[in-house]
Amino acid sequence: MADVGGPLQYYWRTVSNADYSTSFIGYWHVLAMLSLLSAMFLVFLSVLVYRADPSNGKNRFIGLMLITEAVRCATAMLYWAYSWPESSLAFLSTVRVVYYVMSLQLFFLYILTPTFYAKRAWSGRLSSFFSVHGLYLLPVFCIVAILGLIAAMGGLHAAIGDIGWTHCSAVGAGIGSTASGDPMPFEVTCPASWASVYPMTLSSPTLGPLTQMLLFLPTLGAIFAAVVVTKITSMTQKVDHAQSVELRAVRLGFIGKAVLQITSILMLLTLVSVLGESPTLDTHPFNPDEQVPKLLIAVGPLLPITVVLAALFEGVVFTYAMAKNEVFGIDEKLRRGFTTAVFTGSFALLFLFATEGMEAAFDKGWVGGILIGLPV
Repeated sequence: MADVGGPLQYYWRTVSNADYSTSFIGYWHVLAMLSLLSAMFLVFLSVLVYRADPSNGKNRFIGLMLITEAVRCATAMLYWAYSWPESSLAFLSTVRVVYYVMSLQLFFLYILTPTFYAKRAWSGRLSSFFSVHGLYLLPVFCIVAILGLIAAMGGLHAAIGDIGWTHCSAVGAGIGSTASGDPMPFEVTCPASWASVYPMTLSSPTLGPLTQMLLFLPTLGAIFAAVVVTKITSMTQKVDHAQSVELRAVRLGFIGKAVLQITSILMLLTLVSVLGESPTLDTHPFNPDEQVPKLLIAVGPLLPITVVLAALFEGVVFTYAMAKNEVFGIDEKLRRGFTTAVFTGSFALLFLFATEGMEAAFDKGWVGGILIGLPV
């Protein structure tokens, strides 16, 4: 752990001394662990969907979608899950590539989902292909596409963004490095306000041009899927009640996903408007020449957390849509009540994070409530 002590000792020190306005890394560790636990839960849901009917191409397709969500959740905050040594920067850069490969893959999976419900010849052929061969060809295509874009845009760190790394063993001068090998653009100074958590390391990613484009793709895909599935539902509910029940659940999953993703975009735009630009290597708490806005400290971690919450909500709703009542031994009324509770609970959790963060940062928790409530 880069001379920061044993794992248990380190986590206890950072979490027990966490302070939202100063040594906030303990909060970020907790949120990163939440994303990893969520990834494991999504893997479980994926297996559940597949085992409900392995011969059904739709179940295999949704299972792949949930596995993709799981990998995306696992990599969303991995750079904050551990006090990574400098030698791990290449690994963390690869993790970011995996995250954006999953983002592109989810975009295609979202827009392809309605083909499993549309009553058209072309949609039937498309869904049949992605029930078998498309399950492995799509990931290969997304990997090749992302690697090709990275090469065309000047390399990994130019396209995806660099990662800054700092190490503080005590108050005073610290050590800095980057994944690209370039020096940090400032002299690392370890502030006294963080003394209770030293020694520690901090990894801080920046957003490259390719990253900024890929951030919006899953949201656009979810909105498209929600609109198309809604139209299909209105045409199906009078003909096939059982199919319409499943469609309504899928529609709810995409609507919840879209709303939470839009929330994360609004947060990002808010941060960019406050900073005047997207976060750079200079935007760092150990940069003595840069005053990091408290809004960035409070809202920054909520961006990947909304991705995690959206994936969890989608995963639970889709699992209940694909795994029929006989599998769970429950009735439809209970299923609807459960999915509604999950949707409400997700927003309640996000609301709590936002208000607590704003309260700690500005003594105005209502700002967080308004920010989260805008999409609703």
